[in-house]
Amino acid sequence: MTFISFDRNLVPGVVAVGLFGIMAAVFLGADFGEYAGFPDISIVAGIGYALIGAPQEAGVAVGSFLVALILVAVLLDAALDGALMLGKRDDGGER
Repeated sequence: MTFISFDRNLVPGVVAVGLFGIMAAVFLGADFGEYAGFPDISIVAGIGYALIGAPQEAGVAVGSFLVALILVAVLLDAALDGALMLGKRDDGGER
């Protein structure tokens, strides 16, 4: 007497649960260290400086991630356009 039918339809679910377990183990076992932040500025300003690049007067050496930020924005826009294109129904008058 079996309760679960082991066929090819079960494989993606088992893989997804296994991947979730691996990612959870890695995340929970990671050591993130102490919060470093920028001195004398707010958290929101610190995030902005980290993304765009700190101004010279801040005295903090930060790599500029502006290109990566724009690339992510373009990719998210392309994904939204694709979702809208796939979601548009062209039923030709049929219901």
